[in-house]
Amino acid sequence: MSTSADRIYEQQNDSSLDQLYNKVSSLRSVTVDIHNDSERQRSRISTTSDQFDNFSSSLARTSNHFSRTIVNGARQHRLTLYIVAGFVALWLLWRLVF
Repeated sequence: MSTSADRIYEQQNDSSLDQLYNKVSSLRSVTVDIHNDSERQRSRISTTSDQFDNFSSSLARTSNHFSRTIVNGARQHRLTLYIVAGFVALWLLWRLVF
């Protein structure tokens, strides 16, 4: 009788061990999936961060170029205005003298 009870206990232990193994395997699979997903997200965030850094530096360069263009453009317009005003003044002087 004790041999039969030992077999039953052994079968129950084997069954419990198999269930535990399946749970551990499932947990390991979930853990590996979480790790892989976190690595993909980290890579994507890193790539996105690099793209934003590139965009930021490009925007800063464009802004600097635009401000220099505006300043140089204002100087050119001012010079053109002075030249035109000079010709008008010379013409008016010429008209008054002759």
